[in-house]
Amino acid sequence: MRFVIGFTLILTTVIAIWLLMQSSPWNAPTSSASAQLSKQAQEPIQGKPVTEKPETQEKNSEAHDTSLLEQAFKRHPHVAAHELGNLFKNNPELKKIRVDFIIALIERGDMAADELIEDFQLWGQYTVAHSVVGNAHNDLTLEQFNKLIELGADVNSQKLWRLVMARQQNNSKVLEKWYTHAAIGPELHKELSFDALAFGNTALYDVLRNQVDVPLVLNEEEEKYIAQLISEVKSALNGYAQLKHQLDETSDAKKPRLRRDLINRLQRWRSQAHILQGMSESESERAELEQVAAQLSQKLKEFEQH
Repeated sequence: MRFVIGFTLILTTVIAIWLLMQSSPWNAPTSSASAQLSKQAQEPIQGKPVTEKPETQEKNSEAHDTSLLEQAFKRHPHVAAHELGNLFKNNPELKKIRVDFIIALIERGDMAADELIEDFQLWGQYTVAHSVVGNAHNDLTLEQFNKLIELGADVNSQKLWRLVMARQQNNSKVLEKWYTHAAIGPELHKELSFDALAFGNTALYDVLRNQVDVPLVLNEEEEKYIAQLISEVKSALNGYAQLKHQLDETSDAKKPRLRRDLINRLQRWRSQAHILQGMSESESERAELEQVAAQLSQKLKEFEQH
């Protein structure tokens, strides 16, 4: 059992690193600020700047996205499935419309939703649909997910889909749709719960708990792993201080990447603290984890403001 758990944790770590590699077709999205196109402030000739109503801003944003999609569609008359990774790498402005653009390419007939991009023997066959969901992160909507299924994507419960959903999806509606469509059963709850914990996916953990509200039954080795992780999360502020010092000491060229990594680390620690509260049977431990989560939220807020 120790070998199984150890292998699983090592495998999860390797996959996480692979997902974050820039050369990978699963290139992890950058922060929302860097993914958005720069916008020029518009001011009237006289008076104070006009603040648009939220409804107007939303309509303008949708119109802008539609315009970008139309331009991209014309600029790329044909795109093969194996070209998707380089396409978005070389055209970062397309990342904002990535999901809708690939869906449009499928509808145009350039590729199929289940077309193979690469075959990973350890994890399974990586398809266009995996590329869409795996790179959408929190931006995938239920409507887009349903559209992929409608276009023929075989969204199932196999290992690669389980990893994609645990690593990249925090949209509860998408996760609930996947749970029912892929016929996820209680036999996968423990594995998915540990995946949710490893990646800090509170939405997945909550979906699993809502489906079958039964406490996880852990063996001795799993309990040791949880205890080690609780200890790590409790000392997260010390880890943050060390990483912050590294960031302050590094060169300006490397700061953006390290800053993004530090934000991701804070977010994951905070999410793990929330999940561990649900796993713990100790009231005092739950209270301590809640306090840690609040402290991490405050640090994250302070860090993002500077």
